[in-house]
Amino acid sequence: MTDLLSQILNGLAIGNVYAMLAIGFVLVFGVANLINFAQGSLFVVGGYLAYTFAVLLGLPLALAASLAVALTALLGLGIDRAFLRPLERGPRIAPLLATLAIAVILDETVQLVWSPDTKPFPSPLASTTWQLGNAYISAVDLLILGTGIATIATLTLFLSRTWIGRAVRATAMDPEAAQQMGVNVAAMRSLTFGIAGLVGGIGGVLVGFYYQSIWPTMGIPLGIKGFTAALLGGIGSIPGAIVGGLLLGVFEALASGYLGSIYRNLIAYVLLLLVLFLRPQGLFGSRGLDALGGAQAAGGAVPTTSLMASPFQTAEPPAITTPWWLAALLLAAAATFPLWAPDSTWVHILGLALVYAILAVSLTVVAGTAGQVSVGHAGIWGVGAYVAAILTTRYWPGMPIELTLLLAGSAGALAGVLAGFFAARLSGHVIVMATLAAGLILYSVMLVWIPVTRGPMGVFAIPPPVLGILGGVELWRTEQLYWLALAVLALVLLVASRVIGSDVGRLWRAVREDRLAAVASGVPAIRYVLMAFAFSGFLAGVSGALYAHFVTAISPGSFLVLVSFQILAIVVLGGLGNLTGAVLGAIVLIAVTEVLRGFGDYRMVTYGVILLAVIMFRPRGLLGSR
Repeated sequence: MTDLLSQILNGLAIGNVYAMLAIGFVLVFGVANLINFAQGSLFVVGGYLAYTFAVLLGLPLALAASLAVALTALLGLGIDRAFLRPLERGPRIAPLLATLAIAVILDETVQLVWSPDTKPFPSPLASTTWQLGNAYISAVDLLILGTGIATIATLTLFLSRTWIGRAVRATAMDPEAAQQMGVNVAAMRSLTFGIAGLVGGIGGVLVGFYYQSIWPTMGIPLGIKGFTAALLGGIGSIPGAIVGGLLLGVFEALASGYLGSIYRNLIAYVLLLLVLFLRPQGLFGSRGLDALGGAQAAGGAVPTTSLMASPFQTAEPPAITTPWWLAALLLAAAATFPLWAPDSTWVHILGLALVYAILAVSLTVVAGTAGQVSVGHAGIWGVGAYVAAILTTRYWPGMPIELTLLLAGSAGALAGVLAGFFAARLSGHVIVMATLAAGLILYSVMLVWIPVTRGPMGVFAIPPPVLGILGGVELWRTEQLYWLALAVLALVLLVASRVIGSDVGRLWRAVREDRLAAVASGVPAIRYVLMAFAFSGFLAGVSGALYAHFVTAISPGSFLVLVSFQILAIVVLGGLGNLTGAVLGAIVLIAVTEVLRGFGDYRMVTYGVILLAVIMFRPRGLLGSR
């Protein structure tokens, strides 16, 4: 009982941090109808600014924390005005992807300025503890609880008792009506981002107190936990965000205490998926997913890849497509590349780009054609890679690559169906989190299922593929692997184009554009969404098997959520729903990443800037969406 009480108290402390993040997500979602993936990065910036003022400049800790929170609030406001507001007239999915690019830029900038090393955070109360019955509570826990309660109470009073707070709520409920009543909707939106930055800055300082250290990569995992808490409580409810954060913290603490810390994240993600499936509106949310009590998000219709979903219909140039004869010529020309390439390094790089192109085609099917925005695709990709790696290293070292691809693709299809099972009954933003949770669960299973996956050590010494059709020839040379990837890509493009052009593809697009109308017309939407996830998962599994043979060693770290974001960026860069664009996007992004190695430590920041520029100035991709 003593241990149970201690775990609950510890969970309530970290749960307050999750609640801070959840409130930021709820505010932005309520007013801008947007999942702000940069919220976790604001959290990191706030922590590092406080560290700079307190440790490097020697300011009093209270003053350092106040300055850090204020600057983080200004940063949140600036992100909306500079990068997100110009995208209001673009596709609904563009701002979502822009926040991903901003998160990459902020996280990498933190590493450049303060180094990738963990920094000690001043926590003068860390050694002070009190006995509560047979349990113990620290002064840091009480500080976090008190700060969280004070912040939440202040924010609640601001939203309910002040004119500006009521204007924010009115903007969330109905922006058009609010504007007609004299509310400056744009200013309220920017203010909301500023408040979200302020709350994120407070959370960053609190996590520094809690862990007595900060590190630059903490933004994404903690950001995911924050949005998990928001969905658990109800994405449109601030009280729900608070309760969701506290519950998530307690569940995690209990899982860590009784099952082991390695299961901490797995329990959290399983809990998220169950809540999304059983009660997608959350514990305190309405079934309409109303944003802060309004109707803006009632339909759950965004984010979507629909070409008709922009609030401002503007004339768009037609998507660029590739006729079959031109595609054949391009593939033939690509086949000659190893013969005149300056060195084998670029053959390997472009061969890997072809593997990513297959993965991008798989995501194009489900996200571009069927309209189901998936950000957990790296997990499905990893299933295919692990199946190929385990089979060829332990059970059949000489397994023909044809059979390996078939089995890995089948495993990927099964993983896709499992992810689709939870996502198919959902819509809008909840799909994003359902697929993200599925991908994170798959990643966590790779990490904890040590007897099969070898856990963090991964699988290494993966043998070269064996081509059965040529009598068992080992493809160990770089150019042979390149030609194998090119041949598989050509087959995948042929099959995918036929499927997308068939009646099934047309029904996928019908579900994408207007699911309600499709169902009213007799289309079994759930069945076709599951078919899209299965087909997409099969192609992702095939790509994963090729990837395992290309790199010869894999680990769970190869299939982090950042990879899912990268693949989504590839698909958007080329043009959602455009198969040729998926291939072009993969080649360009992988090649650009390699070229940027010359930028050294600035490589990923430059990558994020390029991605953000493409989203802002060409939101429908290089070749246009279909």
